[in-house]
Formats: sequence, structure tokens, C-alpha cells
Amino acid sequence: MKSWLLSLFVFIFTCNVYAEPIKVEILTDDANPPFSYEENKEAKGIYVNIIKAVFDKMPEYDVAIKPIPWQRGKKMMEDGKGFGLATAYFHGHDWPYLYPYSLPFASDILNVYYLKDESMKDRKVWPDDYKGLKIGRPMGYSGWGGPKFDEMVKNNTITLDEAKGITTQIMKLGGKRFDCMIMEQTTFNSEYHKLVKNGEYKSEWGEPKIGIQISKNDVYIGYSKKAIESGLYPFHMDFMQKFDSELFKMILSGERDKILNAN
Repeated sequence: MKSWLLSLFVFIFTCNVYAEPIKVEILTDDANPPFSYEENKEAKGIYVNIIKAVFDKMPEYDVAIKPIPWQRGKKMMEDGKGFGLATAYFHGHDWPYLYPYSLPFASDILNVYYLKDESMKDRKVWPDDYKGLKIGRPMGYSGWGGPKFDEMVKNNTITLDEAKGITTQIMKLGGKRFDCMIMEQTTFNSEYHKLVKNGEYKSEWGEPKIGIQISKNDVYIGYSKKAIESGLYPFHMDFMQKFDSELFKMILSGERDKILNAN
């Protein structure tokens, strides 16, 4: 009998005999605010709140969400030493060890933000239509903008203005220290509204406007292919199906969006 089938029989027998919630650990990025980060040794963040809400609807499982450095989490998935990693983009094409994936529970949307400037409405192609501009981007987010954008910065076709911290960059936008800024939509909304509420953001050019959408990446739980194939998690099919089903119901009911918009 195949090892995974034997493990499944053991899993079913154990569930029937003890009827206790099965302990499961899901790893998540410890340094990606406001989506997922560590605070007082606990996982926090907008995306963490979403998956927690899903897990709360799965009484058969006692799920712990463990914040961990991203590269270490990837290594654990590759080595089969963990079950699932959130919040991952789809990497089935270049991370063969991370598969399968859950339904997407959110999307990272990268936009251009600018103040009063009618010329921005005519800039439709990223980054080609932004030649000659000075563009802001928070320090440490080198992936924002894409490889062609980075190449144009390297060739001095575009001037990049980087500052440490999301808040600093939004405040610099308010002072028109650059022509426009690139930032993830949920991140911008969360930080900008905090600044406005606290009376910190003030600009003679009014509220920031959204320009074009640069990219959109769905966010998933990715599961360790090696760990599943080894039989370490005989409950994996049941867990994945329940997670996807409860998440889908939350999306239909609008509950997922309420969590997103609450931040």
C-alpha cells in the first residue's frame, strides 16, 4: 500500500477515535507590513486577519500562524519541513517545491499615485510613458515597478527617489517632491488614511489621485509539495478543501472585503 494512502487511513482512524481539532501550523512573512508581520511574537496584518477568519470557520483544525523570515519559510517549504506558506504569489513555474496553492484570498495591486497634474491622464503605458520623470518608491521595495522600470532608472531615463518608510514617501508626495509615486494599493490606503486622520498629511495640491495600474498579483497559501508527498500531513486534502470552501463563501458574502476595508 502506498505510504500516503496508509497515512490517510491513519488520519481518518485518529479523527474518529479522538475527535480533537488537528493542530496545523501555517508560516507567514514576518516583515511585510501592513499585510503580514510580527508583533510581540505574534503574526499580525491585514492578510493574516483574513486567513485567521477562514481558520475560525474550520473547527476541525487548530491552526497556528507563525511569523518567520520569508527566505527561511521558502527553505522550509523546499525541504518539506512545513505545511503551508502565506502570503505567496503563484510561483508554480519557478518554485516547483511550492505546490499546490489555495484559492487567492487577496490581491496586491501596484498603482501610480500623483497630485494635481493633468498630463498623468495621458500616460497609459508603464514605464515607457514616464520617461524624464522623477518617481518615488519606498526604499526596500525593489520589485515595485518591474525590471524594465529598474533598467530605465539605471540608464537615467527615469529618476528614482527612494525614502525609508511608506509614511515618509506619502508625505513627500504631498509636498510634490517628485512627479508621481508607485505604491501598493492596500498599503497606500492604510497608511494615507492614518496620516489624514492624525492631521499629518496636508497638501496645497489636494488628495492624491490614482493613475494607471502597473500590476496585480493574487495572494495565496502555497503548500509544500515535498511535505505532502512524504505523508507528513495526511489531512492535507481535507484541510485545503475546507479552507478554499470557507474562503469562497466569505468572498461571496462580502466578509473578506470587510476585513480588507477595515484597515
